[in-house]
Amino acid sequence: MFLPKLRELKEALTSFFSKPYTSKYPFTKEPYEPIKEFKGKPKFDEENCVGCGTCAQVCPAEAIEIIDSVEKKLRILKINYSHCIYCGQCEEHCITEKGIKLSNDYITAVFSSDKDADTMQIDKELLICQNCGSIIGCADHLDWIIDRLGPKAYGNPNLIAHLQKRFADIPESKIKDKLRREDYYKLFCPKCRHQIVIKDVFG
Repeated sequence: MFLPKLRELKEALTSFFSKPYTSKYPFTKEPYEPIKEFKGKPKFDEENCVGCGTCAQVCPAEAIEIIDSVEKKLRILKINYSHCIYCGQCEEHCITEKGIKLSNDYITAVFSSDKDADTMQIDKELLICQNCGSIIGCADHLDWIIDRLGPKAYGNPNLIAHLQKRFADIPESKIKDKLRREDYYKLFCPKCRHQIVIKDVFG
């Protein structure tokens, strides 16, 4: 009956005088380096993100938020790490395959006073319909589509209108009392472009 107690006492003394198995985080001299396959915080790559919003659509935890400002012509993509479950759906479904990646950053604890440390956001230029003011998409998204389509991009009026900006600064002209055929090569939403086509075909 005393043997189990003696064994436990021996294990306790051995453990007391031996080195700890865990590190004294965050007071370690060398920070922990996770393995390459570790799934940490997802982070936007501003250069490769086109602002399409696919990551927000597939996020099961709704950790990625899209905020559109028509007045500022700006789209804000924001990650809330307190909601993120690190599933990797955003990275897997990114249309550019580079716009958002899971990093090796595993530190998620922040002070309650520093709420910005628990989020990440990037801004993208937003394209607005020149007639009704509705949202068309991000400028970087159209650039990505143009590069993917190559010469075929010249078959789409919106892509042509956006492509012209690469070669010259084209001032936005105001729409007159009604849509006309001359407005065909302006940045329009599908609804307004449909009106132009109907007007052109049926008069």
